[in-house]
Amino acid sequence: MTHMQADGETPPLVLVRGVGKSYPGVRALRGVDLDLRPGEVHALVGENGAGKSTLIRILSGATQPDEGTIALRGAPVTFASPRAARDNGIVTIFQELAIVPGMTVAENIVLGNEPAGGPGRQLYDRRAAEALARETLAALGCENEIDPRARAGTLSTGQKQIVEIARALALKAPVIILDEPTASLSGKEADALLAILRRLRTDGTSILYVSHRLSEVLELADRITVLRGGAHVGTRPTSAFGDPMDLIEMMVGRPLDELFPPRNNEIGALVLKVSGLTRAGVFQDIGFDVKAGEVLGFAGLVGAGRTEIMRAVFGADRRDGGVIEKDGRRLDIRKPADAIRNGIAYIPEDRKDQGLVTSLSGHENLLMASLADYCRAGVVSRGRARRAAEEVARRLQFRGQLAKPARTNSGGNQQKIVIGKWMLSRADVFIFDEPTRGIDVGAKAEIYRQIQSLAAQGAAIVVVSSETSELVHLCHRILVVSAGRIEDELVFEAFDEQRILAAAFRGHTLPTAAHAK
Repeated sequence: MTHMQADGETPPLVLVRGVGKSYPGVRALRGVDLDLRPGEVHALVGENGAGKSTLIRILSGATQPDEGTIALRGAPVTFASPRAARDNGIVTIFQELAIVPGMTVAENIVLGNEPAGGPGRQLYDRRAAEALARETLAALGCENEIDPRARAGTLSTGQKQIVEIARALALKAPVIILDEPTASLSGKEADALLAILRRLRTDGTSILYVSHRLSEVLELADRITVLRGGAHVGTRPTSAFGDPMDLIEMMVGRPLDELFPPRNNEIGALVLKVSGLTRAGVFQDIGFDVKAGEVLGFAGLVGAGRTEIMRAVFGADRRDGGVIEKDGRRLDIRKPADAIRNGIAYIPEDRKDQGLVTSLSGHENLLMASLADYCRAGVVSRGRARRAAEEVARRLQFRGQLAKPARTNSGGNQQKIVIGKWMLSRADVFIFDEPTRGIDVGAKAEIYRQIQSLAAQGAAIVVVSSETSELVHLCHRILVVSAGRIEDELVFEAFDEQRILAAAFRGHTLPTAAHAK
């Protein structure tokens, strides 16, 4: 049973009615309604491009609506800036955290609300700031985990998020908006954050919670509002949804019978073989192989070394030893250009910083790895290149605008641009690192379909994912990495999520000497 027991009895703290917002050529929101009650977690969900980010920006004061009204405690309000929203008790914690790494934890917590002391109370009072930081961290149950005097840059992502929540508490904000708060957290950090949010709800804080992790939403939220195409589809108590599939169907507006397509059954010859791959202090003696048409999964905890292994295979990071072979031929990969030249593609977990040039258009990003194919005598055939880019975008069911900068597209559409770029490069080995992180369920389904489609065309696929269920439904085999070593290998007939989890923790629980054997 959720915290809110009698739906409709508690008057709303925040009331949104008929809010609309348009940008040139785009109707981002139309007639959206939302109400947020004291002491509730209200989830806001929808596919990428549904209008969630626009609504958050309006509530946070970063942009103003074209139409509609917002009321706070029954009184109409207009937020001309984020500072105005904060002054009215609405604090937004975005996915990209607003932490100043060179400042202390205490200084970050009181940022914009610094206590004053000294003559005329004009000087920053460090002791008062640290006392307030300790008080707010204690209220969150984190007083022993985070030192107010520590530099914020030394904290983990989960701890930085706690510092942002502490900042909201220091402001005595009755409303906290969280945008994808667990997207970059480990399972342990996410659980700790959700426990803090439950505590805040019990204390009467209103929380608007935006996340693509639907199982998390169903576990935490009291009510759920669904947006689709910029419109309000409906608001229901969480108890109205039997399972995530009920919520998915409401989000996408159609039955989603199979989120995961069938595995490719045509497995061919060995394509990629890695042996003895080592980087001192990061991973050791890594060996694996992938066949044509096969999807090989890499499971493990955040920090286990999976991404580092893939970056070394691609030449993005150095390696101290090991052999990489493709089609029986030993490769000398020292930089990404060597891997690309040998038909190896890498879709990184950080698509914005590592997979895209966000200031360039979708067309330009798609053609980045294959532009030479559309040149003759040093001159680019723009028409042929553009047609190729638009064809691969169509195959990926890209729904954004290719002519605009990549940064203007949703996360799911950005990921499709990255994948499309490598499809045009004619690669036959694809390494997908967290391919569905931070994207909606509709885009996830399309990416799963493309992975199996590439496998059916004979590509060798490697998928790194922190979502065990994703690997279980996609892969033919799964390797489990723990503390920089491969601890277990499972074939799909014997996939067992408990066994995968046990192997993922093994290297982190064994004594160092025992694990080195």
